[in-house]
Amino acid sequence: MDYSSENSITLTIQRRSELEHRLDNAVGKLLKNAKLRRQGMLVTRSSPETFTVSLSEKVPYGTTMEKVNWL
Repeated sequence: MDYSSENSITLTIQRRSELEHRLDNAVGKLLKNAKLRRQGMLVTRSSPETFTVSLSEKVPYGTTMEKVNWL
């Protein structure tokens, strides 16, 4: 199941073949708000199938960083 707000999108991705496309799509949806707020984006993997793309004040504007939170 997927969840979204103006600041983040959480995705459940079960197939590796869908991973890049769905994450790119989520980043694209948040791009306008990232530009307005001059924030970067953080992609967090919280389980083998769960990813959250969110705006982050800790990530430099124009940058996307990755984080793994389930190991």
